[in-house]
Amino acid sequence: MSKRIGRQTVKLDNQPIITETASIAGIKEGEGPLKDSFDTVLTDDTLGEKSWEKSESTLQKQTAMLALEKSRFAQGDIDYILAGDLLNQCVGAHYSVRDLDIPFFGLYGACSTMTESLSLGSILVDGGYADRVMCLTSSHFCSSERQFRNPLEYGGQRAPSAQWTVTGAGCAVLSARGSGPRVTHVTTGKVIDKGVTDISNMGAAMAPPL
Repeated sequence: MSKRIGRQTVKLDNQPIITETASIAGIKEGEGPLKDSFDTVLTDDTLGEKSWEKSESTLQKQTAMLALEKSRFAQGDIDYILAGDLLNQCVGAHYSVRDLDIPFFGLYGACSTMTESLSLGSILVDGGYADRVMCLTSSHFCSSERQFRNPLEYGGQRAPSAQWTVTGAGCAVLSARGSGPRVTHVTTGKVIDKGVTDISNMGAAMAPPL
């Protein structure tokens, strides 16, 4: 019997459970309305590293380790880790998980990476291919500026519509058993060109006018 509902949605019969989560946010994010929702708010966005890319990788690794600590799972209890970031070739995620003895899928979905990891991780658990999966992603304002816009050192003036990329990382542990919110369905998006041509207006590209 097909699990598909329409063109883009699947119904999960063996619904994965989000048994634990962890989040670390940057200084600016810690000043916002969601500040009480984060496990940790940084006091130093460099995390003691010499480059922003290394900072992001360390941020992601700390979040993964916090999720393991909160869940009380050992690395050997996790079947897969699905992780990504905003950098070329998912370099932040690759360095963050290199010391973890866990099979790894690298993902790149830009701002959808967390949802993409939860979607694919849920399908793995629902299909019986894994009992526990870690879903992990990160972004860092300063590494993103260098990647997508201008180096901070350049001092370019930001357009009023320019997006401010989050400094933060999140991790969710999906399990076949346990307690917590269940993932019941997965709906996969598709690429639609809305004709946004202003390269500085990333907000309109991600939330285009109807």
